[in-house]
Parts: sequence; structure tokens; C-alpha cells
Amino acid sequence: MKKIIIITGSILGIFSSCSKKLNIDPEGTMTREQLQEIVKTKPATVLEPMVTSMVSQLNGLSPVNSVDSKNFLVCNLLLSLKGNDMVQATAAGGWMTNDYQMLNYREEDQARTAIYWGMYYKYIFYANQILDIIPPGFDPSQATDVNKLIMKYKAAALTMRAMSYTYLMWMYQDDYMHGGKDKAGVPLYTTVGGEEDRAPSQEVWQQIITDATEAVDLFKKSGLSNSASKTDFDASVASVVLARAALTIGDWPKAIDAAQYVITEYPTLINEAQYTTAGMSNITLPETILGYDFSAATGKGNSSFPGWMNIKGDGGYGGSQAGWLAIDQRLYDQIAATDYRKKNFVGDDFVEYKYPSFAQPVKHYKYYNYKFAAPAIDGNTPAYNQDDIYMRSSEMILTKAEAEARAGQDGNAQTTLYTLAHERDPSYVKSTSTGDALLKEIQLQRRIELWGECGFEFFDNKRWGIGVDRNGSVNHTNKLVVAPGKLFTLQIPLTIELNYNPKITEQNPL
Repeated sequence: MKKIIIITGSILGIFSSCSKKLNIDPEGTMTREQLQEIVKTKPATVLEPMVTSMVSQLNGLSPVNSVDSKNFLVCNLLLSLKGNDMVQATAAGGWMTNDYQMLNYREEDQARTAIYWGMYYKYIFYANQILDIIPPGFDPSQATDVNKLIMKYKAAALTMRAMSYTYLMWMYQDDYMHGGKDKAGVPLYTTVGGEEDRAPSQEVWQQIITDATEAVDLFKKSGLSNSASKTDFDASVASVVLARAALTIGDWPKAIDAAQYVITEYPTLINEAQYTTAGMSNITLPETILGYDFSAATGKGNSSFPGWMNIKGDGGYGGSQAGWLAIDQRLYDQIAATDYRKKNFVGDDFVEYKYPSFAQPVKHYKYYNYKFAAPAIDGNTPAYNQDDIYMRSSEMILTKAEAEARAGQDGNAQTTLYTLAHERDPSYVKSTSTGDALLKEIQLQRRIELWGECGFEFFDNKRWGIGVDRNGSVNHTNKLVVAPGKLFTLQIPLTIELNYNPKITEQNPL
């Protein structure tokens, strides 16, 4: 019998030492079967610390712990830079410049391809560890107290696996509806160990849908469907994952239903004061579905996501170290004057701001990003130390509206879009557009609402078949033009996958 910590395989083998951190069996003497026996009667003893450790990986260090790739959100910031809507106005020490210029970011021998691959397969490793010790005879139809706990823990692991494979497929293959459907996906692991060739894209996406659907069902059956904590996985988190996957593969009814579940659970939108003063960095905001609650013990310092995005952070790379980001003038100009989201970017030629450590104020110029300009948590904590928000409910409103529009439900899409757009802009009048015009309106609202968050523009542009064209922008410092297609699909990394996994027979084209 194998011990639970004895794991082999290509990328999975790299993370085999992770199980020692779970403190379940620090000496590595217990078999999988012995752990399963404990789970049958005392699931929390084994599974609670494993799930906690798994979820904490989102804030954990990425496989390449560098200033510009610290964790999940920072790595997705690198993707946001590869688009039209975010401008690298000034660079701090040259960090992220290659990302903004789309250089050395997708080839098999580049560090960027390895970061994402290693990060998401690490998450999958943690999830599969948990799933592997769910007792084989576990029956979710029996709603005992023990089974309800097992349901919750299994659902959390399925959610993480589905989310991780979603990101991998978004990056390592063409968009599903733009040629990616019939191409190779990524190696699909539903248990720990071994090497696998790339599974067909349709098979990977079906596994994602299956995992997320089962996760939502288990969370609901457990009676613990929605957690009071914004740092836990629950049915709403799983529904976000399901809605994203369904939208990607064109399953409009499933995307609508999953998004609606979240909207019902999170009916209150961020108001103007919260949107324009909290810096989108406080998990107590009413739209927060999942996030990280800052603590000194687990913070990532001045190269955290808020460290890069909070322009007021003294000491932060995106603050006083002058790695300043801005919104593209062309998008800014499309934000209505009565829309309070416009206040999140400098509207004057410049504003002066004095960092506490500076003798004199500096100038922040027009279009600079104030969306993430969060005030300090307290007088003893640098302003670059903040919470992280991984998911919020506005995304689901926009997802539901898009799915409705694509399903030909124009009236429903207009109504759904109105609930968000009118909150942001009291002068917004319910759209009467239909067809492509309505879709473009939804896309515009999504670009404005989710600017700078979680790499959304990169993933959305792939889904919409939009490339990069920075010509005509007055403030882009790099006038890149990249047609949609293969240049937005990363190659499988050489150093941590191809060199260790002989079963992979196909590489993405250069």
C-alpha cells in the first residue's frame, strides 16, 4: 500500500513534499486507507487542515517567488498588462515591462509559462490529495453529521480543481469557441500520481463542469452551502467557477443559472463611497465572494497585489517606487461623466500626492489608477498591506447578462445589465440595444467594471476574439499591435513539464 505522501509524476512530483505541511501525518507513516478510516468517523481531524492549507495556496507564494510574480493575484496582473485597457505609465526597476510589451511570456523555455503551470498544478495536487482520501463508500445521499462534513470538504477540493483547470485551459489552449474545442487540452489528473498526456480540450472542460456542478450540489446538500467567512470555499465560489466555465464553452443556460445563484446570495452592490474610497482591497465589501484577509504573518509585503496596485502605498512597487499603472485613455473616455467609476482614475492633468517618506509631493498624471488606492488598515501597517479580493458579485451580473444576450434573451440581458450599470451611473438608461450592439455594450461595462482585476481582460479578449491594438491611444507607452489567436496561448513549459513528462506528444505552436 502507498503512503499518502509517496507521490510520483512529472509536475506533481515537484510538490510531493507539500503533504508534510498538512500536519496530518508528519512522519509519513500512515497509508491512504488508514487515513480514509479516520475520515469515516472524524473527517475534520484529517480534512479540515488539508482544506485550509489548500485554500491558503491562493495567497501562497508562486513557484517562482519573484517581486513581479508573488502569488495568484500578482500573476494575473501580468496578464492584465497584455491588453488594451491597462497602461504601464512608468516602470519600477523594469519590472513587468516585458509583460506589458508582450516579450518572452509564452515560449516553452520562458519563466512565465512555468509560473502559471506550476502554480495551478500545485493547487490541483492539493485538491487531489483531499479527494484521494475521501472514503470509497462515501454516500452523499445519507445526510449524517459526518457525511455533511465530508460533503463540504470534498466540495471544496472539487472547486479548487475545477478553478485550476479553468485557468490552465484559458492560458494553454486557444479559446474553446475560437478553434480550441477540437485541440489538445492539458494533462488531466483526477488522482495524485503518474504522468499523463494532454487530454482533449472537450474532455478537460467536461471535467471542469462535472467537478463544479458536483461541488455546488455537495455544498447545498451539506447544509453548509454558503460560509460566513469570505476566505472559505462555498457554493457561491463553486458557482462562480461553474458560470465561468459554462460561459467559456457556450453553455448559456448553465452560465445563467450559476450566475443567478450567486447574484441571489449577494444582492447588495458596492456603493459609490465604497467603490471610490476602499481601494477594492477590503474583503468586508458586500460584493466579496472570496478573498484573503491580510495578516502580518501571511502578507506578501510591498510586492503583493496591493503593493503593485495601490498608488498611495509608501514603499510599494506600484506606490512610492513608481511602478504606476493607468487606464487607457480610449476606455476612460467611454466612461460617462456621471458614472462614479470614473473617479477611480485621475481626471485632471495631474494631482499632487505626498508619500510619508518623501520630502516633496509627486505628480500623478491623468488616467493614473486610483481604483486600488486603499487607505492604510491602521497607523502601524504600510498602505501596501491590504486584503485581496479574488471574486466579487459584479462579475456574475455581467456574466449573466452576456450569457442571456448570447442566448437571444435580449430583454433579460438588458434588465440584468441595468442592475449594475444604473448603480454605477444614476443617469444610465436601460439599454434598448439588441444583438451585437447589446453584446458590445455588455463588453464595455465589463471592461470598465473589472479593470485591473484577476487578468479578466486577457481572458475576455481571448473569449471575444479580440487582439491588442494600442494605436490611437494618447497614453499607451507601447504601441503594440497583436492579432487575436495563438500569441495569446502559452506553450507548455519545458523546464517543469516537458523535460519530466515523456507522455506529452504535442506542443502548442510558436
